[in-house]
Amino acid sequence: MIVRELADGRLLCIHQPTHAMMAETFCRHWGNRDFARPFPYDAVMLAVGQHDNGWWEWEQQPRLRSDGYPMDFVHDDDPLGKVALWQRGVARASAQHPYAGLLVARHAALLYQAFPGHGWDDTVQTAIRRFVEDAEKLAERIRFALQEVSEAAEWLTPARIEANARLLQFGDIASLQVLMPWTERREIHRCPVDFEGTETTLIMTHDETCIHFEPWPFDVDSFTVSIIGRVITQTHFASEAQYHAALLAAPYKQMIWRVER
Repeated sequence: MIVRELADGRLLCIHQPTHAMMAETFCRHWGNRDFARPFPYDAVMLAVGQHDNGWWEWEQQPRLRSDGYPMDFVHDDDPLGKVALWQRGVARASAQHPYAGLLVARHAALLYQAFPGHGWDDTVQTAIRRFVEDAEKLAERIRFALQEVSEAAEWLTPARIEANARLLQFGDIASLQVLMPWTERREIHRCPVDFEGTETTLIMTHDETCIHFEPWPFDVDSFTVSIIGRVITQTHFASEAQYHAALLAAPYKQMIWRVER
């Protein structure tokens, strides 16, 4: 869950899989004279759009923080549950396309490497280490499984896997940057240029209606991204049952941004 505090004090509650759909929208137009187009395109877009599908069960019974405020992914305090969540996500994406599952696994592994969580106990650290090790072995298993797909050898080069995973991360960061919202300017590092190892940093700036990137990596001059979630007026709840009832009764709100050169 992403919980955004609106200017009037209400809370906009956004499902993680919905955020992933927005992340995919940021990536659909990637590629122009200066930036190569992702390949295999459909499988990469599937990975971006499905990278948080492991949250589905959690979103059906969202939790509260200790003070009764709705729990979000930043404050989630169940690291073993998070590992299981990523395992579900990899399995579901793989069932649709094995390459999509590989990219979701690599994305999760990169997050664990960037945010290792040193305060967690040995049980959690072992579970994370095993997940990352399995993610690193997945490319070889998929390489064997796709041996009769002639194009797959190009998809599965280390540079191509890394570049496509970094594109997924770009979409993830760009979406979260405006949804949380964080600062109005963000440097997004290691964005793929040629999908053969060349990377660059994009400068993202935004307000409540417009988003800009420099340099411009897209094949159109502008496009829109949007999100939809439920708006609740209450910010603290006595029980999760009360919170769930409020969510079910809450109206939807859509937010739209124009991404412009």
